[in-house]
Amino acid sequence: MSDKQVDELTIDDLDSCSVWFFPMDDTVEDELTVRPLAEQEACSDFHIVVRAGFFGESGAVYRGYLYWGSNAAIEYLKPVVLSDKGGAVSFWSGIVTPAWESSEFADSIRSELPISYASEPVFGLPSICGKLEGLYYLSDDQVCCVK
Repeated sequence: MSDKQVDELTIDDLDSCSVWFFPMDDTVEDELTVRPLAEQEACSDFHIVVRAGFFGESGAVYRGYLYWGSNAAIEYLKPVVLSDKGGAVSFWSGIVTPAWESSEFADSIRSELPISYASEPVFGLPSICGKLEGLYYLSDDQVCCVK
């Protein structure tokens, strides 16, 4: 399995490898390049994304990933739900005010709010759990939400 851009990860990629890391060296294209993580020892040396499950209010189950770390705030986790058909919904937009995309997949996610999530406890990393109320962004040093 080769390097990918983090925003190009698919459900198949996460099925093949549940943890991807950002190598951040001269072997990569840029800072968004991720590589499958095969060894537990490397978890503490790199920024990583971990496969996660997302659970809608009515019981719908989705798959995706989040940025694993000791800070469980949404701006650090940056949760992403992936579609089987290649689409994605990112719940963190940084300083850009987000808007819900008009698509069948985004509409199904939105109709399931609030959505709970839990990262997989791999390589001895504890699961990170939480709840998403909408799409998040930063405005005037405050985290805001578009439902």
